[in-house]
Amino acid sequence: MSRKFSFTVPYAVPVEDLHRALTGDGVWHARFAEAETATFDLSHPEGAGTIRIHMTETARRDKVPAIVRTVLKSDLVLSRTDYWQALDGELAKGVFEATTTGVAGEMSGAYTLRPTAEGSEIEVVGTVKVKVPLVGGAIEPLAEQLYRKVINSERAFVEQWVTSQASA
Repeated sequence: MSRKFSFTVPYAVPVEDLHRALTGDGVWHARFAEAETATFDLSHPEGAGTIRIHMTETARRDKVPAIVRTVLKSDLVLSRTDYWQALDGELAKGVFEATTTGVAGEMSGAYTLRPTAEGSEIEVVGTVKVKVPLVGGAIEPLAEQLYRKVINSERAFVEQWVTSQASA
Protein backbone atom coordinates (compact mmCIF):
# COMPACT_ATOMS: atom_id res chain seq x y z
CA MET A 1 0.00 0.00 0.00
CA SER A 2 1.13 3.60 -0.44
CA ARG A 3 0.35 6.97 1.08
CA LYS A 4 -0.22 10.20 -0.85
CA PHE A 5 0.86 13.53 0.60
CA SER A 6 1.07 17.19 -0.29
CA PHE A 7 2.31 20.32 1.43
CA THR A 8 3.51 23.80 0.58
CA VAL A 9 6.78 25.36 1.71
CA PRO A 10 6.84 29.19 1.82
CA TYR A 11 10.03 31.10 1.00
CA ALA A 12 10.74 34.76 1.78
CA VAL A 13 12.69 35.23 -1.46
CA PRO A 14 11.50 35.96 -5.02
CA VAL A 15 10.98 33.10 -7.47
CA GLU A 16 13.91 34.11 -9.68
CA ASP A 17 16.35 34.21 -6.75
CA LEU A 18 15.10 30.92 -5.33
CA HIS A 19 15.24 29.16 -8.68
CA ARG A 20 18.75 30.51 -9.35
CA ALA A 21 19.86 29.15 -5.96
CA LEU A 22 18.19 25.75 -6.38
CA THR A 23 19.63 25.20 -9.86
CA GLY A 24 23.10 26.53 -9.08
CA ASP A 25 25.95 24.58 -7.55
CA GLY A 26 26.87 27.05 -4.79
CA VAL A 27 23.99 26.44 -2.41
CA TRP A 28 24.43 22.66 -2.61
CA HIS A 29 28.18 22.80 -1.98
CA ALA A 30 27.50 25.03 1.03
CA ARG A 31 24.66 22.81 2.26
CA PHE A 32 26.76 19.65 2.23
CA ALA A 33 30.07 21.21 3.32
CA GLU A 34 29.85 19.89 6.87
CA ALA A 35 27.58 16.88 6.34
CA GLU A 36 29.54 13.98 7.81
CA THR A 37 27.38 11.12 6.53
CA ALA A 38 26.06 12.65 3.31
CA THR A 39 27.24 12.77 -0.28
CA PHE A 40 25.91 14.58 -3.32
CA ASP A 41 26.38 14.74 -7.07
CA LEU A 42 25.28 17.64 -9.29
CA SER A 43 24.69 17.91 -13.01
CA HIS A 44 22.84 20.21 -15.39
CA PRO A 45 21.21 17.81 -17.88
CA GLU A 46 19.25 20.44 -19.78
CA GLY A 47 21.81 23.24 -19.45
CA ALA A 48 21.74 26.43 -17.40
CA GLY A 49 18.70 26.89 -15.19
CA THR A 50 18.23 23.14 -14.69
CA ILE A 51 19.80 20.74 -12.23
CA ARG A 52 19.89 17.13 -11.11
CA ILE A 53 20.92 16.71 -7.47
CA HIS A 54 21.54 13.19 -6.19
CA MET A 55 21.98 13.02 -2.41
CA THR A 56 22.62 10.14 -0.04
CA GLU A 57 22.80 10.12 3.74
CA THR A 58 23.22 7.43 6.35
CA ALA A 59 20.89 8.08 9.27
CA ARG A 60 22.38 7.94 12.75
CA ARG A 61 20.82 4.96 14.51
CA ASP A 62 19.81 7.07 17.53
CA LYS A 63 17.81 9.37 15.22
CA VAL A 64 15.81 6.50 13.70
CA PRO A 65 12.33 6.02 15.24
CA ALA A 66 11.96 2.91 17.41
CA ILE A 67 9.39 1.27 15.12
CA VAL A 68 11.82 1.59 12.21
CA ARG A 69 14.78 0.25 14.22
CA THR A 70 12.83 -2.93 14.94
CA VAL A 71 12.72 -3.80 11.22
CA LEU A 72 16.11 -2.45 10.09
CA LYS A 73 18.23 -5.04 8.34
CA SER A 74 21.28 -2.75 8.05
CA ASP A 75 22.06 0.96 8.21
CA LEU A 76 19.24 3.20 7.09
CA VAL A 77 20.58 4.92 3.98
CA LEU A 78 18.42 7.57 2.34
CA SER A 79 18.96 8.33 -1.33
CA ARG A 80 17.15 11.23 -3.03
CA THR A 81 17.32 12.70 -6.51
CA ASP A 82 15.76 16.05 -7.39
CA TYR A 83 15.39 17.36 -10.95
CA TRP A 84 14.54 21.03 -11.53
CA GLN A 85 13.55 22.42 -14.91
CA ALA A 86 14.17 25.94 -16.18
CA LEU A 87 11.87 28.78 -15.21
CA ASP A 88 8.88 29.14 -17.52
CA GLY A 89 7.68 32.67 -16.82
CA GLU A 90 7.32 32.72 -13.04
CA LEU A 91 6.89 28.94 -12.62
CA ALA A 92 9.35 26.07 -12.44
CA LYS A 93 8.59 22.37 -12.22
CA GLY A 94 10.62 19.63 -10.65
CA VAL A 95 10.39 16.00 -9.67
CA PHE A 96 11.91 13.92 -6.92
CA GLU A 97 12.59 10.26 -6.26
CA ALA A 98 13.82 8.77 -3.01
CA THR A 99 14.64 5.28 -1.81
CA THR A 100 15.92 3.74 1.39
CA THR A 101 18.02 0.72 2.18
CA GLY A 102 17.79 -1.06 5.50
CA VAL A 103 14.00 -0.71 5.19
CA ALA A 104 12.59 -1.07 1.70
CA GLY A 105 10.93 2.23 0.94
CA GLU A 106 10.38 4.60 -1.95
CA MET A 107 8.99 8.08 -2.43
CA SER A 108 8.34 10.10 -5.56
CA GLY A 109 6.52 13.19 -6.62
CA ALA A 110 6.60 16.64 -8.11
CA TYR A 111 7.51 20.20 -7.17
CA THR A 112 5.94 23.43 -8.40
CA LEU A 113 7.78 26.66 -7.67
CA ARG A 114 5.61 29.79 -7.97
CA PRO A 115 5.47 33.39 -6.72
CA THR A 116 3.51 34.61 -3.68
CA ALA A 117 2.93 38.07 -2.26
CA GLU A 118 5.65 37.37 0.36
CA GLY A 119 8.18 35.80 -2.03
CA SER A 120 7.62 32.32 -3.38
CA GLU A 121 6.55 28.81 -2.47
CA ILE A 122 7.17 25.25 -3.47
CA GLU A 123 4.22 22.91 -3.61
CA VAL A 124 5.24 19.29 -2.97
CA VAL A 125 2.93 16.46 -4.07
CA GLY A 126 4.01 12.86 -3.76
CA THR A 127 3.56 9.26 -2.73
CA VAL A 128 5.47 7.20 -0.18
CA LYS A 129 5.52 3.41 0.07
CA VAL A 130 7.27 1.31 2.71
CA LYS A 131 7.45 -2.38 1.80
CA VAL A 132 7.55 -3.95 5.26
CA PRO A 133 4.84 -6.44 6.21
CA LEU A 134 2.57 -5.38 9.08
CA VAL A 135 4.37 -2.11 9.99
CA GLY A 136 4.89 -0.49 6.57
CA GLY A 137 1.66 1.48 6.91
CA ALA A 138 2.80 2.79 10.31
CA ILE A 139 6.21 3.81 8.92
CA GLU A 140 4.85 5.70 5.88
CA PRO A 141 3.58 8.70 7.90
CA LEU A 142 6.97 8.86 9.64
CA ALA A 143 8.71 8.91 6.25
CA GLU A 144 6.45 11.74 5.11
CA GLN A 145 7.18 13.70 8.33
CA LEU A 146 10.90 13.19 7.83
CA TYR A 147 10.66 14.45 4.25
CA ARG A 148 8.76 17.55 5.41
CA LYS A 149 11.45 18.14 8.02
CA VAL A 150 14.22 17.83 5.42
CA ILE A 151 12.46 20.18 2.99
CA ASN A 152 11.88 22.77 5.73
CA SER A 153 15.51 22.49 6.82
CA GLU A 154 16.54 23.10 3.21
CA ARG A 155 14.17 26.09 3.11
CA ALA A 156 15.84 27.70 6.12
CA PHE A 157 19.31 27.04 4.70
CA VAL A 158 18.50 28.27 1.18
CA GLU A 159 16.81 31.45 2.44
CA GLN A 160 19.85 32.27 4.58
CA TRP A 161 22.21 31.46 1.72
CA VAL A 162 20.29 33.65 -0.77
CA THR A 163 20.28 36.54 1.72
CA SER A 164 24.01 36.19 2.36
CA GLN A 165 24.75 36.12 -1.39
CA ALA A 166 22.69 39.26 -1.96
CA SER A 167 24.63 41.16 0.72
CA ALA A 168 28.05 39.88 -0.39
